Amino acid sequence: MADRSGPHGIVTLVCLTCGQEQFFEHTVPNAPKCPKCGGTVFRSFATPTEPDEASIAQAEDQARSISYGDASPDTTGDDVRDLDSR
Repeated sequence: MADRSGPHGIVTLVCLTCGQEQFFEHTVPNAPKCPKCGGTVFRSFATPTEPDEASIAQAEDQARSISYGDASPDTTGDDVRDLDSR
């Protein structure tokens, strides 16, 4: 039988006005307010603390190779030369 308590993790709210972060482990308030600037608009990020099939699949889908010599996605040689300040 499935665990009915839902996924376990941490929710991070980032204030869009000042960038202050707030972390919640259990429940997120209905109307959070930023303690730094008083803002009420946030971007939320859910971070699982226990692996499950969905979080493993998401990590695999978002992973990219970091081997030496690998090109960045959608980067051409001209793009790299444009960044060279010499």
